Amino acid sequence: MDDTKLVSLNELVEAIDMGLDIVFLLRGVWYNISTDGTPFIAVCPDGDGDYYEDGTALVTKHMIDGVALKDLWKEIYIESM
Repeated sequence: MDDTKLVSLNELVEAIDMGLDIVFLLRGVWYNISTDGTPFIAVCPDGDGDYYEDGTALVTKHMIDGVALKDLWKEIYIESM
């Protein structure tokens, strides 16, 4: 098993809903998914956070290059989770 890749989209959603701090590379850009009570995603290291009500909303509504994160999960390289 490759610890740098996700097994499923559900794994990402569950990690977000558990409040894990996730750092990942996608299409040459580093991102952080974290929470301060509400899940958010930001470009590392100093990007503004985009907030969503939960993990499902984050992966469904957040767009990268015009594509929902839920459709990009197989391209994600996990640095830490």
